[in-house]
Amino acid sequence: MNNDLTNAMKAKDTFRLDVIRMMKSKVLNVNARGDLPDAEILKILQKYAKSLKDAIEETKKVNRPEAVEKLEKELKIVGGYLPKMLSEADVRDVVAKAIVEVGATSAKDAGKVMKAVMGKGFNVDGSIVSKIVSEFLNK
Repeated sequence: MNNDLTNAMKAKDTFRLDVIRMMKSKVLNVNARGDLPDAEILKILQKYAKSLKDAIEETKKVNRPEAVEKLEKELKIVGGYLPKMLSEADVRDVVAKAIVEVGATSAKDAGKVMKAVMGKGFNVDGSIVSKIVSEFLNK
């Protein structure tokens, strides 16, 4: 992140520079020295990306296309620091394995399955996992 910050300064790419500074600020807000394990930094950046996605949805509702474009550009930069998201087919496989793993039999076990899937460290959207878990358990 620090190298990209320097490169953005040299290239005079102010938008990218601002986004990287925001990401760095979010990390430093959790730990002032910034010496967090990579997994913790990923969680912080995933949370930031989720907030950007939510902001994009809200901005679309109030019909502000220029703001949506800016937020999407910001999300693309943040996404460059995150591992690739699992496809829906991959999520279905992981959920199916987790259901067998925890022995889930009904919708009451959805929380256990969600915990098992989200705890494996995959880069996956929780709302998609939730939808697929309930789909599998309500059959």
